[in-house]
Amino acid sequence: MSKHCETRSATPAADGERGSIMVLTLGFIVICVLAVAVVVDASAVFLERRSLQAAADSAALAGAQAIDLDAYYERGASAGVRLDPAAVRAAVRRQMGGVSGVGVDSVRIEGGEVIVRAHTRVRPPFSGWLTPGGARTITVEAGASLSYRPAI
Repeated sequence: MSKHCETRSATPAADGERGSIMVLTLGFIVICVLAVAVVVDASAVFLERRSLQAAADSAALAGAQAIDLDAYYERGASAGVRLDPAAVRAAVRRQMGGVSGVGVDSVRIEGGEVIVRAHTRVRPPFSGWLTPGGARTITVEAGASLSYRPAI
C-alpha cells in the first residue's frame, strides 16, 4: 500500500494569496521610481531658476553701474549724475549675453531703479519621457531690481 503525500498550506485561504507579495513589491518599486523622478525634475527646475536669478541679479548690477559718464566727468560724483538708459540696456544685454539659453524680457529704468526680467527653458530629465516626442520644456522666469543712489 502506498501513501500519497500531499503538501497543503496551513490555511486554505493562503492558496489564493500566492504571489501577492511580488505584486505589492513591484507596485512599491514603481512608486519609489516615480517619486525619485519627480524629485529629480523639481530639483533641476529649482537649480535652473536659481542660476537664472543669479544672472538677473548680476545684469541689474551691471545696469545700475551704467551712469551718464559725460555728466560724471563734468560734475563728479554728485546728485546730477543719472543712469544712461542706452548704456543700462547695453550693459544688461552684454552681461546676459554670456549666459546660454537666457532671454531678456525687459529692461526698465524707473526713477533710479534698474529692473530686469529674464527667462529660460528647462527640460526636466524624467518627465520629458512622458510626453509624445519627449520634448517637454518648462519656462522659468526671474527678475531683479537694483536702485542707483547718486552721491549727495
